Amino acid sequence: MTGKSTAESPGMPRTTAALLFLAFALHTEALAQTKRLTIEAIFGGELSAPAPSEIRWAPDGALSFFFPSSTEGRDLVILDPASGNRRILVGTEVLREAAPSPSEAGVDEREYTRRTRFGVPDYHWSPDGTRLLFTSAGTILVQEIAAQKTTHLAPGKRGVLDPKFSPDGRQIAFLYQHDLWVVALSGEEKQLTFGGTDLILHGELDWVYPEELGVRTGYHWSSDSTHIAFLELDETLVPTYPLVDEVSRQATVDLQRYPKPGDPNPRVRVGFVSVVNGRTAWIDRAAEYVPRIQWVDQQTAAVQLLNRGQDELELVLVDPVSGRSRSAAIETDPYWLNVNDDLTFLEGGDRFLWTSERTGFRHIYLFEKGSPRALTTGDWEVSEIEGVDRERGLVYFTANRDNPIGGDLYRVKLDGSGLERLTDGRGTHVVDMNPGATAYLDDFSTMDDPGRTVLRSVDGGRELPFHEEKAVSDYDLVAPEYRLLDSPDGAKIGLLLLKPREIEAGRKYPLVAYVYGMPGFATIHDSWGGNRYLFHQFLVQQGFVVAQVDDRTSAIRGHKYAALGDHNIGPVAVKDHEVAVEYLTSLPYIDSEHTAVWGWSGGGFTTTYHMTHTKLFQFGIAGAPVTDWHLYDSIYTERYMGVPQDDPEAYARTSSLEGVGNYSGRLLLIHGTHDDNVHPQNTTKLIDALIKKRMQFDLMIYPGETHGIRGTDEVIHLWTLVYEYMERNLR
Repeated sequence: MTGKSTAESPGMPRTTAALLFLAFALHTEALAQTKRLTIEAIFGGELSAPAPSEIRWAPDGALSFFFPSSTEGRDLVILDPASGNRRILVGTEVLREAAPSPSEAGVDEREYTRRTRFGVPDYHWSPDGTRLLFTSAGTILVQEIAAQKTTHLAPGKRGVLDPKFSPDGRQIAFLYQHDLWVVALSGEEKQLTFGGTDLILHGELDWVYPEELGVRTGYHWSSDSTHIAFLELDETLVPTYPLVDEVSRQATVDLQRYPKPGDPNPRVRVGFVSVVNGRTAWIDRAAEYVPRIQWVDQQTAAVQLLNRGQDELELVLVDPVSGRSRSAAIETDPYWLNVNDDLTFLEGGDRFLWTSERTGFRHIYLFEKGSPRALTTGDWEVSEIEGVDRERGLVYFTANRDNPIGGDLYRVKLDGSGLERLTDGRGTHVVDMNPGATAYLDDFSTMDDPGRTVLRSVDGGRELPFHEEKAVSDYDLVAPEYRLLDSPDGAKIGLLLLKPREIEAGRKYPLVAYVYGMPGFATIHDSWGGNRYLFHQFLVQQGFVVAQVDDRTSAIRGHKYAALGDHNIGPVAVKDHEVAVEYLTSLPYIDSEHTAVWGWSGGGFTTTYHMTHTKLFQFGIAGAPVTDWHLYDSIYTERYMGVPQDDPEAYARTSSLEGVGNYSGRLLLIHGTHDDNVHPQNTTKLIDALIKKRMQFDLMIYPGETHGIRGTDEVIHLWTLVYEYMERNLR
């Protein structure tokens, strides 16, 4: 020790010493600026920017949306695409009364879930753009925009559902006490259907149609405003499941109509009621399911009829006056058919666009007089048709043609030529196109960038910023590593790996695997993964290695691969997970003696299946798990597993309950008591089976919560529980 500064030490040039000092100072400053993730920051809203919601294209081409106000609440804002100017159309004070959000309305957990999960709209534009219909208060409130005057129509009715303007803008249809009504803007009311009850629903949806068929409304106006096509659902024979509220002093029971595999489904038929004379004609065909209804023109409706096996779908064209129908197309599949919203009529009922998975990949077909011609082909997937420019003969669609785990916007001519990619950059573009197919909102992100939303013209003209997600670059996130693994039989397995930035020599890190395991539903996307992804990054900062694994049914997009899980949910996934875990534990920094698997819903099932059928993991965390496919709903389960009466062996080999004799390791089960999707019965039956085998497990129940846990306190409690369980058991 000489007492001299380093810069003056013998043998070191002053410039070198100065550079070293500067580098040290910059490194120290960078460390000071780097933030560490916390559960409170992730799930308490600190990392989320205020975001627009319920974005609509207004009739004049503007964009309207809700946006959090400067005070508590939200404003309805309108954006002029030409100028970029934004202004408040309806303020917070009016909206609190006219269109309260689910939180403001104080609805219960099940209603909150219904409205948010299924995107139940809180407002509609009138066709001419002069009025707004507010729908979320259970009443019918119409605001004249220019006069800022609000009128309460059908004021004697509360609990109104699904009100919608007629195409001519003169009437509003709505559901009241399970029947279909209309009210004129002048105030005259008319009941159109009769006999609706808790069991007979006219235009109203049950639980399973929105959840498993993606149906968002049970009725549709004709283009000339003279008829309404509607679903009648008869739930008389559908079994019930009790959802019990034990938090209130006097416990209550909500009996949910819920068909399980092999149970009677709601009996369905399609009616066409005249708004003029009230007469109803019923379609002359029957089917197990009616997943879609739309109008071709004012004289013809298009109805899709699906059989119980979900392997035959017929498109029929119907006369609304007589109910007589004729077949326009039939789709069949050796495994199952996925219903979509791509059916687009071009000229009458004989020329239309539709997507099909007949080649094993979803592509666009032009049907002319029942004969289909492919507009797109290849070993890649069309996500959906986004818009059609009829004048120019162009079809706009999103697909993963250039990024197998991402998505871009493309267009192709109606003759199948001129395929063109319109977006660029690695990642995923989620598109909302205007009705005229001239402009679109582009919500772009990557797996390591929260992204931004911009407004673009289809021909690459002006680009207008719309929304920017909050940057997370200060939180020292590690770069995800994506690869495909090969199974012994040649199948592909997707792997996304997150590991600590600096791997200490000789140190072994515990492994956490995140899985889902349902056919065709991937967890790995080249898009922002939100709070779950940030939680995984948090685990990495705590010294874990995190791996997302997609099995052969979802690692490569396409019905061809999803069908590999047919009648075999569980065994196929865990076989591929074995390959992934073998690879992961071969890495020198992975601790093969401290591994855990976790997932929610379908991933909860896969977790429980692992813990009862394999010894790959020492610990498992299963949120809201299906534990036996007899216990889930009919439409989803039978799509992939068939009816249990026809294949009891498939249900037995895919059951976690049947495998409790092989249970190993330790399992944490998590469930909400009001989960109307995956019933708590699933967890209860697994608990009962484990107890009877004297097997130990851990359990967390969330009172009153549904399939997804919500509420800041509850969510932070949940993720603290999950982290502490990993910390306690994997060290």
